[in-house]
Amino acid sequence: MNRRAKVLLMGIIAVIVVAILIAAYFASQPEVKWWKPEKEMKKPDVDFSKLDDTIVFERVERDVENLGIIGGSVLSGKGYYVGLILSLRWYDYHGGFDIIMANLTAWAERVSGDYILEKLVIEYNYGSEMEDAYTMINYESREEFRGANLWYDITYNTRGGDNLVHDWCYNYRMVGVNKDAKNADFYGVSFPIEILLEDPLSMNLTRTITFTVTAYYGHPTMLGWTDMHELKTQVVLKIVPGGEKE
Repeated sequence: MNRRAKVLLMGIIAVIVVAILIAAYFASQPEVKWWKPEKEMKKPDVDFSKLDDTIVFERVERDVENLGIIGGSVLSGKGYYVGLILSLRWYDYHGGFDIIMANLTAWAERVSGDYILEKLVIEYNYGSEMEDAYTMINYESREEFRGANLWYDITYNTRGGDNLVHDWCYNYRMVGVNKDAKNADFYGVSFPIEILLEDPLSMNLTRTITFTVTAYYGHPTMLGWTDMHELKTQVVLKIVPGGEKE
């Protein structure tokens, strides 16, 4: 066998070895369990000119029903809109373990071009470690979700629950994935949340919770997503102590 043939043979062997290693890697990865909300989400019919992107909520020493407080924000980018709405529904006062029930709605809409959404990421963060220590944000059961063209990873997580629960509670985010690269004009999710306030009013703790939605979109190919764009907007919830202190 001459030198050129040997080089060619070694190249073929190297390609085969790499292919085997790649196949073994993917075979060793746990299978993702995907979930999609059964209830359909429609595009929100909202006049954003009448909404503020910051909500100020004053805690009081009594229950308050039918709050009807809504904040929202929408932003346009290359071929897309991304929107976020936070609606406060009611407030339960328990003197140090208070609850605000709310609803969070996030979506991305294609308005021109041929870009396809890869994923929609909803995140929240606190203004300080003190706020983080005395606050918890849960979402209600998955049966309450409404969605459009997005899937969620509910693979069992060894650290407890599934990946959707773990990501929301510990990483403060939720990722909706267009797992089949579906070519649609609208993608979104809407679900109730429960904001637990674990401090008495006498602490005078003011919270600043920022909710952010980010759309990632581009062109899907066999080798992955290309020509990617990122578009985000946010709504801020300020919770301030009010009423008579304990």
